[in-house]
Parts: sequence; structure tokens; C-alpha cells
Amino acid sequence: MPDPAAHPSTSVKHSLPWLSGILTGILSGVVLGFFLKVIQAITGEQVYTLLLNIDFVPGLPPTLPEFIEFALHLIVSVVIGIFYLWWVRHSGSPMIKGILLGAVSSLLYIPLSQLSSRVPDLYDVSAILYWIAGHLLFGIMLGLCGKYINTTKKANPAS
Repeated sequence: MPDPAAHPSTSVKHSLPWLSGILTGILSGVVLGFFLKVIQAITGEQVYTLLLNIDFVPGLPPTLPEFIEFALHLIVSVVIGIFYLWWVRHSGSPMIKGILLGAVSSLLYIPLSQLSSRVPDLYDVSAILYWIAGHLLFGIMLGLCGKYINTTKKANPAS
């Protein structure tokens, strides 16, 4: 009878990276949120408000307590973190893919800026630049987590 520890089933072997994806998403999402909150506090640009904006979600009130809105942001970050680590696990290049996901997610500025009067305008150049910088930082954090996880997995192949 084969040893399940020595020969894990392919479904377990190729499953989503749940725990590391959750941690990667939380860490990267917290860094993005903190960065945009500091930028908003210093400059007055409503980029943190834009990050947490839920005006457009049907069935939810237009505003919720900040910690709930931030938790919703982290849920999105966790989904991205799980997808990101799955993608890196299957094709490598953690930094490039992290930065790419950060850059692509910064494109959400376009629709999100149109959905509320509480957020920066579509043509607010300084808000756009802060938003892009924050999302590139998010992507760099994804990449650093991916590099760390890949390095740790190679150093400890049994884990």
C-alpha cells in the first residue's frame, strides 16, 4: 500500500495555495491600504476613500464602518493573493507577475472613480499617480511574498 505522505494525491499536490495565498493577500492589502491612508492624510487626495468605496455594491449601505470596508478590501486582496501564488507556482517569475498584477489592478481607478461623488475625479492626475504607486507597491509586496515562499519551498522541499 503506497505511503500517502510520500505520494500525495494529485488533487492535494495541485490545490490552491490557501494559507500562503491568504497571508500574501492580507500583507499586500494592508501595505496598500496603509500607503493610501497615509497619502490621503498628507495630501487630502481621497485615494484611501476610493480604495474602500462600496457605493456601487447592491444591497450594501453606501458607507459602512471603516474596519468593515477595509475587511472587504482585504477579501479582494486575499483572492488576488491566492490566484497570484497559484499562477507563480505553475509558471514562476514571482516579481514580474506580482508587479503585473499590481499594474493591472491599478486600472480599477477608471471605473471606480466614476461610481461615487466621494472619490477623486477620473482626470485627477495626482490621485491617479498615487493610486498607481500604491498598486505597484501592492504588486511588489506580492512579488516579495512569492519570492520568499518559492525560496522557502526550495530550501525545504518536504513542506
